Amino acid sequence: MSATAQKTIRPHPLTMKIAGGLIKHLGLQMYSGPVPSIAELVANAWDAMAKEVKITLPAGRAIKASDEIVVEDDGYGMSFEEADQQYLLVGRNRRAEGDKTKAYGKIKSRKVLGRKGIGKLAGFGIANIVEVRSIKNGEITHFQLDFDEMTKDGRYVREYQPALLKDDGVKTQEDNHTKVILKNLKITRPIDENQFRVSLARRFGLLSDPHFSVSVNRKKVEKGEMDFQFRFPQKRNSWNAERVTGAGKIRWWIGFTQKPIGDDEARGIVVYARGKLVQAPPWFFDLSGGTEGQHGMQYMTGEVEADFLDETKGEDLVATDRAGVLWEEELASALKTWGQSKVKELLKEWAKSRKKEREARPEIKKYIEYGKNLPDREKRIFNQYVEKLVSIPQIDEDNLLDELVQFGFNALTNHHFLEVIKQINAASPSDKYKIVEILAEWNIIEAVNTLQQVRGRMEIINKFEEMINNNVPEKPDMQDYIKQYPWLINPAWTPLKHETSLDTILNNKFKVAKTKSKGGRKRLDFFCLAGGGHWEVVEVKRPGKKVGTDELQQIQAYVTFLRGHSKKITHPELRISGVNGILIYSDIDDDTAALRESLEKDGIHVMDWGSLLRRTKSLHEDFLNIVKGRAPANDPRVKALQEISDKKTAPIKKRRA
Repeated sequence: MSATAQKTIRPHPLTMKIAGGLIKHLGLQMYSGPVPSIAELVANAWDAMAKEVKITLPAGRAIKASDEIVVEDDGYGMSFEEADQQYLLVGRNRRAEGDKTKAYGKIKSRKVLGRKGIGKLAGFGIANIVEVRSIKNGEITHFQLDFDEMTKDGRYVREYQPALLKDDGVKTQEDNHTKVILKNLKITRPIDENQFRVSLARRFGLLSDPHFSVSVNRKKVEKGEMDFQFRFPQKRNSWNAERVTGAGKIRWWIGFTQKPIGDDEARGIVVYARGKLVQAPPWFFDLSGGTEGQHGMQYMTGEVEADFLDETKGEDLVATDRAGVLWEEELASALKTWGQSKVKELLKEWAKSRKKEREARPEIKKYIEYGKNLPDREKRIFNQYVEKLVSIPQIDEDNLLDELVQFGFNALTNHHFLEVIKQINAASPSDKYKIVEILAEWNIIEAVNTLQQVRGRMEIINKFEEMINNNVPEKPDMQDYIKQYPWLINPAWTPLKHETSLDTILNNKFKVAKTKSKGGRKRLDFFCLAGGGHWEVVEVKRPGKKVGTDELQQIQAYVTFLRGHSKKITHPELRISGVNGILIYSDIDDDTAALRESLEKDGIHVMDWGSLLRRTKSLHEDFLNIVKGRAPANDPRVKALQEISDKKTAPIKKRRA
């Protein structure tokens, strides 16, 4: 420096100041939401050697200005000096004082969770006031942190002095413990208590420790498993252990539910280190698209324990908010590579197992069997169709998948109808033999379609016979079955549907007492069917129950009243052409013969279960024989369907009492 150079004298040394805005970032922005905010307070309780943490919060309603959230633990508490020099020191590395806590009471030392020294600010994610009351060795330390004061413009963290509350420094007989009270809450939406409990459990693997428990509004937080369609390893609550090349030891399990998991926090893989979440769900190790079975991610959940991600003497691989891992680092990258490979492997296994399970379902299996008897071209098309359907994960409703497979099978046959029509249109009127050949093919196709329908009905009739033989309750079983299949009483009733409005009309008139059915639901003793300008009143009596004059007169009154009511309908398109009734019984008094004959003439039928069943079976068997007679018996399509039909419609043996 030259002799003429001048140097400015600084009035003070350079000083790094921590602005209040950092508190906003570390508290409000990083821990927004009740679960992440309170989870940090639970972690603090673990490090304080607490055996029990009690969380009390308002749930199931909108948050009020006066509401508070309380987190209380029975740990060793803290003195005034510890609060001043340790708890209130933002950025304090707890593990610099040791990787493990000291044993306390009957509890052995624990691995410390705290590392970054910012968890104490988590309460500001959901509250403006954080009140801390801690008891240690018979003395109270009680103070309050005010978010607005801490974040004022021009103010700095090192200058902030929490307000001491009136009982601070007071001697007490209370056992050691710490209570954190969150006041002036920033959240307004109702807290779902059950969902809160599930989400909190998802954040901690250490809840399995027998010396540590957490409760929310007096109900324990437990790590219960979902019901899985497939799980790896298969046994519930079990884990696989293995060593990841380039990283270290891990434990893991992954499961797939029957239906998609709607809650993001419940879907995906949670990664734990030291028993605490370090990678928030939904997480699939950044697996990219194009993976076989990738739709299975909607059904996938699981856990991975990898303590090497948070070793005290190693690199800090956990992001500041403890909700993510620095996956670019070497150890984490090795785990990520393993995870991507494992997820791909299990998604393939899921797709394969799901397809196999669907194909084994009775209805699907039945139509796959039918498909074996189709001509080669149709068989190939149908097999490809079923293969595609059972591989689509979005088709979760059992009935939908069954109906689509049935639709595909029937559509193939209907396609033949179109082909036959085209051939008839193209044939020359003079080509007598060609038209006869085409019409013969038409009869075969029509017979196949009709045989399928009649075969289906015969299966339903067999089930009906089984219900009668086993004396199932008339409500809801017999009622529901006949409501669903009214043609069991009369084939002409196929278009009729249950009409609840007619039930109501009769109930309002006669004040019919409802009786309890299976499951505790109350039901009427009758129901009404309607369709095509026709009404039917149906009363079913349980097989084995005897009826008499009172029951016959009752259904007569129902029908008579509805006939009068139907005459009030004058619109030409809505007119009712007839109102009839039927009473189905198992046993009846002998002195009712004259009344039964009179009712029969009046369109009110009285029939026993056995006669009803015999009539229904006879009508359908006759129809089946007529249909088969219209097509060559040696045709492979008719023959195959008949063989299946014979197996499926074998007589039902009556259950022994």
